[in-house]
Amino acid sequence: MPGGQGYRQLLGMPMPRRLALAALPADFADWLDYAAVVALLVFAWGEGPLTLALFAVALSSPYVIIGPALAVLVDRLPLGRVMLWSNLGRAAATFLLIIAPNSAVVLALVFVRAAIDSAFGPARQSAIKATTPVELLGVANGMHQAINQISKIVGPALGGALLAFMPAQSVFAVNGGLSIVAAALVIGIRLPRAEREVEDRKGGFLGEAMAGFAEFGRSRLLLVALVFSSVAYFSMFLYDALIALLMTELGLDATAFGLSISASGLGGLIGALLAGRVAGWNPLLWMGAAALFGGLVTIAVAVAALAGLSIDIALFCAAMLLMGGSSAFMLVPYRTAIQSQTHPDRLARVVAAGEAVTTVVMLTAPFIGSVVATRWGTPTAFIVGGIGLAVLGLVTVVVRLIRRN
Repeated sequence: MPGGQGYRQLLGMPMPRRLALAALPADFADWLDYAAVVALLVFAWGEGPLTLALFAVALSSPYVIIGPALAVLVDRLPLGRVMLWSNLGRAAATFLLIIAPNSAVVLALVFVRAAIDSAFGPARQSAIKATTPVELLGVANGMHQAINQISKIVGPALGGALLAFMPAQSVFAVNGGLSIVAAALVIGIRLPRAEREVEDRKGGFLGEAMAGFAEFGRSRLLLVALVFSSVAYFSMFLYDALIALLMTELGLDATAFGLSISASGLGGLIGALLAGRVAGWNPLLWMGAAALFGGLVTIAVAVAALAGLSIDIALFCAAMLLMGGSSAFMLVPYRTAIQSQTHPDRLARVVAAGEAVTTVVMLTAPFIGSVVATRWGTPTAFIVGGIGLAVLGLVTVVVRLIRRN
């Protein structure tokens, strides 16, 4: 699809345009008060590593233990109503952070808010499928991933800037207001429930929740896409938390670290927009090519550190931009494949099941990466992760090309 024609065409449609507008405050609400929560826990209340670790668990674990169950309700209820009440629920949890008396209550509210968000994400993916022509699904996913990437770049930075002028509790109030705005934007969206198949009603609530996982066994493309994403996430998160340590070995400072994170975010933004234009055509091939490319860049940077070479800030930021772009080229085609291959009546459960699997991987990989880095050095963790990505990508590309012939 040449130029930006696909994006202009999509934004010319009322419902996709409405969903994109609603996504802006919704995604910023996910990230704006991240710095405020950390500042409250560490600087105001003097909490240490254990509390920060529990904070990470509270942010992530609901997608594993609650998301698949809530997805059953998402598939049963009108999507517009789910998105409305999800935004209102997130707003309520955020406003309660203003009066949280201690760290335990903050962590509990963070958990509740993430649990609500574990329903909102699948609902939005289902809404994208319900309102988007099949040929524009890749474009829609690229646009929504770009919006999410912008929020990751700007949200924490803006939240940190607000802390210079107001206490953390005031930042929570601003963020809760964003969720209210997102809720207002989805009012009036009418998306009917998909007709449920008879076989999907068997097995009670648990059976319906497990149907999301079972769907990956029914479609070879979905299963391969999930396995690919799991291996890719595992490989990337082996070293993701170690970037600052690698930079010190390359002779770079804290300022360079901040710039590198911004470069990675910019790469993710550009990659999402570009991937959206091609994701509908042979998604696994694009995912494989991106993994191969990202893995080779990662290996090159790690080998330079292992060899004691000095890399200037511009070159390192360029590498981070390419790595961020390759990640987006894996994520956007994956979501497009999920939407195109899944019946609407169980799409939310399939999305939630995929999120649960990849979240487990994301929670375990950093600990393994830290063990590798401690025993054999930080660059080794990057090399292992880079090799994992490169091999995964090479195998995927070769297999897809053989199947085409």
